[in-house]
Amino acid sequence: MFTTVGNRDTMHLGMCLRVLILSALTVPIRAAQPAPETFTLTVPDGPISTLSGSSVSLLCQVSPLFNVEPLEVRWYHSSNSHSPALLYKDHKIQEAPVDPRYRGRVSLTGGMERGNVSLTLERVTLEDRGEYVCQVTSKQWYEKASVFLTVNVTGSEPVLSVAEARGGGDQVNVTCSSEGWSPQPKLTWRNKEGTEIRNEQEVLKTSDPQGLVSVSSWLLYASSYSNWLACTFSLSEEAKREGRILPHIYTAPTAVPGVYKEAFIVTLILSLVIICALFSVILCKRRGSMWSSSQKSRNHSDQAELEQRAAETENLIEGAENTGQTPTEQRAAGKEFNKEENTVQIPTEQSAAGKEVHLEGAENTVLAPTEQRAAGEELNLKDWHQVKGFQVTPENIILDEKTVHPAIRVNHGKRAFYIQEKDTEKASRTHLHVFSKESFSSGQHYWEVKVKDGTTEKLSWYVGVARDNVERRCNVPLTPQNGFWILSYAKEKCFQANTDPQPPITVAELTLVGVFLDCDRHTLSFYNVDTQSLLYTFTDVKTSNYFPLLSPGRCDKYTIRII
Repeated sequence: MFTTVGNRDTMHLGMCLRVLILSALTVPIRAAQPAPETFTLTVPDGPISTLSGSSVSLLCQVSPLFNVEPLEVRWYHSSNSHSPALLYKDHKIQEAPVDPRYRGRVSLTGGMERGNVSLTLERVTLEDRGEYVCQVTSKQWYEKASVFLTVNVTGSEPVLSVAEARGGGDQVNVTCSSEGWSPQPKLTWRNKEGTEIRNEQEVLKTSDPQGLVSVSSWLLYASSYSNWLACTFSLSEEAKREGRILPHIYTAPTAVPGVYKEAFIVTLILSLVIICALFSVILCKRRGSMWSSSQKSRNHSDQAELEQRAAETENLIEGAENTGQTPTEQRAAGKEFNKEENTVQIPTEQSAAGKEVHLEGAENTVLAPTEQRAAGEELNLKDWHQVKGFQVTPENIILDEKTVHPAIRVNHGKRAFYIQEKDTEKASRTHLHVFSKESFSSGQHYWEVKVKDGTTEKLSWYVGVARDNVERRCNVPLTPQNGFWILSYAKEKCFQANTDPQPPITVAELTLVGVFLDCDRHTLSFYNVDTQSLLYTFTDVKTSNYFPLLSPGRCDKYTIRII
């Protein structure tokens, strides 16, 4: 009985082992089955979007599913079919021929044994956008399909400004602009309550050689001191920029709104005239007193010297009488009779004799700029000739190549120019500028930057200073609050100082920009050297160290340089 049961158990155990072995052998055999005679590729219906600098997977799947490891897989950009982005052949990824732009950035990550040949692209750049072709080839058949990639680039912080509207009234013209977007962003105006504004707005867009879009919009709005406006550029909820502004024109920091503005200006001018007149009277009296005191002292000294020399002359004559010799006889005897020594000259006679007269407090004394500051005299920032006296030597401002943006080249520490961004690695920041090696912490310093050679016109640039602890590698807005004080130029925006609101700066022609930094008074002024005139002055530039900086812009390759 026990034997019979044991035989049955042995039979059941043998059957179970056969099933397990058959199951184990079935899976690898089915996975390793040869490719079918024909197959198709499955790819996404619409484009795939990603942000610049991120990674993305371009999906591609064979159908029916089978192991594609023995096959050839080729991915290439539609604009360059002869140099693939990735080539898989003979069970490995080939080193050549491939497009060098993709080297080290592409891989097959879908699982080829499961029929997935998706391409993963890392560190995406703007140049990676476009149509990609997935091609799978066997000995009997090949198939290919296209995947479209769009690359989103978030642009700069919006720049807003307010200007008077044509026809006057209680309306103002509000402008908002931003640059460096891909694709074109959606622009939205909203009021303080969050309601979208659509009335009478206009939008202008332009593209640079890299395909990045700049967008500007302006609208008419009722002037207000408290109801701000918001301008938003967006590609998605994650990629957007917003700026706000009060739609009111600030004519001056101390301007009085309303009908009293003209009276206030007249009163201010009269007060300044009276103060200047009083100061002149006090200065003249002080100098007159100093002159009178000096003259009395000199007259007293001259009188005493005259009396002393008269006594000496008298003694000399008496000695001559005692010896029976006249002055002529004394000379004949070899004795010198210096009549000129007994002659006392007054200051006018001294000048006539060619002698220099030093009058304490005289008005014709000329002081150098440094001596003027030591004497407590104010610098007139509108006088370009005066600030020019503080020009630094060429060795004091050398561009630091360690701080240069990857899309800029620096020559001899003085010249900077923009290059194509495709010739660089991935940019670590949006703003294209370079800092100087040296910084200034005290005193007054003036230097000049040449922004135009002959008839060559640059399309954009900016110059200025930055504090020592600014974020040099992040895309922070270039504002005084973030430690940047700059004067910029863009052909579509003309000249601007990075303040809020931005004052109008009208310049007909500009070849040389003069930059004057007064560390002690915390001011930074910009000059049109061609006309020797003041363009704009920042009055609250406070930090411990100031680093000069400049940017050649990204619109052209012409040089900007320190001279």
